[in-house]
Amino acid sequence: MTDLELPERFLDIKRLPSLPHDVHQVVKALSSDDLDYAQLAKILEGHATISSRLIALANSAWFNNSSEPVTSLERTCLKLGLNVVRGVGIGLAVMKPFNVRSCPGFDIKRYWVSSMLVAHGARALAEELGGKDQFAQTVHTGGILHNIGLLCMADIMPEETHRALRFKRANPEADLNQALRKVLQTDYCEVGAHLAGAWGIPEALVTVIRHHRSLVYSGQYWQQAAVVGAAAQMVGCLFDNQTVWPVGLLEKLAVNQASQAATFVDLQNQLLKTQELAKVLFR
Repeated sequence: MTDLELPERFLDIKRLPSLPHDVHQVVKALSSDDLDYAQLAKILEGHATISSRLIALANSAWFNNSSEPVTSLERTCLKLGLNVVRGVGIGLAVMKPFNVRSCPGFDIKRYWVSSMLVAHGARALAEELGGKDQFAQTVHTGGILHNIGLLCMADIMPEETHRALRFKRANPEADLNQALRKVLQTDYCEVGAHLAGAWGIPEALVTVIRHHRSLVYSGQYWQQAAVVGAAAQMVGCLFDNQTVWPVGLLEKLAVNQASQAATFVDLQNQLLKTQELAKVLFR
């Protein structure tokens, strides 16, 4: 545990989980724009859990259409592609410090699917906006981390988080952060940003985590936050079986209706595949 605790009103709650140094290094390395497949394999070879799950993915029916098994990390990276390896690698790495077994309402597969889809959608929107590689990579990583506060809350405040999640499931029209605030007087954006700051995550990503749901935030990284927030809203609509998504953040970004629709259809197409991959990763 770190010495830096949650905001003052939560001083009676357990301290924040720390990010192990080796995990911090793998997250930093996988966030680089300059990696090739050999470098990816070298980074991952010291992380047995992540590597084994990636190899399992590479041998799943979604990726391996031949009878020859994939057994090496470099071939795994080639088979899965840079974006999948980065997304899965960072996603699994940041999950390592948490134990959510005491929060029965928390669905680890749904959490992971949401993270991966928001990352995918954010990158797609960044490309629609003509963002540079660094912008696209930032929002992709921001998508993976956008809801890490919920993972943290399921660990350090399991009973209260379970109650909030149960309330949300019983009231599908309710907003999850409103349910969390009703029970815990905080939400996953606030907790996630505090956690990311304690971990030394770059300011751009901390800002995305904190403000991706805000229509009024106008600081330095407002575009990154808005892109991730718009993707998160679309993914939320998918989970709620809705085909109409909020347009406020998309209008703020000046994303036209055709691009919005194309991104939503893309996410619809990715949903089943990502759910099936979650089954492979979290057996």
